[in-house]
Amino acid sequence: MKSFFKRIDQQLLPQDSRLGNMHYAPYIWLIYLLIFFTSLSAYHPVENSYIYASIGTLSFFLVYFHGYWTSSRQIKWNIIAILIIGSLLAQLTPGASVFYVYAGAFCCRLGSTKRALSGLVFILIWILLYSLVYSMSTYFYVPAILFSLMIGGVNIYQHDIDIKKHELILSQTEVKHLAKVSERERIARDLHDLIGHTFSVITLKAELAGKLMDRDHDRAKQEIKELENISRDALKQIREVVTGYRTSDLNSELAHAKYILQSNDIDFTYQFDEIKIDDASNKELAIILKELVTNILKHSQASKVECKISQTGNKTSLHIKDDGVGFDVNVKVNGFGLKGIKERVKKLNGQISIENENGSQFTISISASIPTSIPVGD
Repeated sequence: MKSFFKRIDQQLLPQDSRLGNMHYAPYIWLIYLLIFFTSLSAYHPVENSYIYASIGTLSFFLVYFHGYWTSSRQIKWNIIAILIIGSLLAQLTPGASVFYVYAGAFCCRLGSTKRALSGLVFILIWILLYSLVYSMSTYFYVPAILFSLMIGGVNIYQHDIDIKKHELILSQTEVKHLAKVSERERIARDLHDLIGHTFSVITLKAELAGKLMDRDHDRAKQEIKELENISRDALKQIREVVTGYRTSDLNSELAHAKYILQSNDIDFTYQFDEIKIDDASNKELAIILKELVTNILKHSQASKVECKISQTGNKTSLHIKDDGVGFDVNVKVNGFGLKGIKERVKKLNGQISIENENGSQFTISISASIPTSIPVGD
């Protein structure tokens, strides 16, 4: 039975991201047709009105569902078709004014805000002219004008917001891509400058050692020794370059956490007091924060996350709390990356406290050394 309805759904609505999380909303909105049939049951002066109403409603269904497949250039014909159906059925009962509301709701898909508003004005003029020509009652044109304007206006506004949100997501994706490309180019330049210079020196030293091998063994040995020192020094510099790109700090990690959580519709607020802490501890806390945020994204099902970083004396505390489902502390305290976090805290000679009430709470406390002032980030 479930697969049967799924096949019907695939025939009626496009299975893409056009409707997003509101995929089943078009079915729900059809409930307003009850207004038409309720009015028809109380007011049907035309003989066989139920037959005409059924034919008109079936025609409306065809146009209505087709509207979700058609393009912004062609949707105007669906709107006009719904207006014609509504106008014909209005001869049966004033409740047919509901069809004009459906036409107004489709105006948001005309391609631009200007076209959408023009379409809405066109519908209002249609209603007024039709009401004048056929001397329709206020029970027809007042609801038709009021709700077409209201629903159509709200849909236009929401559609415009959705488009801007989609453009913002695309822009953020492009910025992230460009940032990655720029970072790769920067790493490539640094490594090229470092390795290119080092290998040029190594090549010259190797050539010199080769020439001296038969004439001056002691000098050749000295050149080979220098080659070894240059090689070791180059390896050290490469490690420093790579490590520098892979590490982070609390400022940048908080900014990254805010971006990644809010991108997943999780509200994130934080308080970051000015603290003094050595670089090594700063980087370790940043890694811990990143791991905790990853755990929240994967497992917590949270909608809100709070973080506070503060310092009292030489004691630095990182506190993070979410309103998610929590977890079994006794069973999963060593899972989800928590084991690695505990090892890092132990490395810092710190303490970790885990609470599991109304979500999960983590408090990491360490004693700072080699104080270095860290200003509060934006």
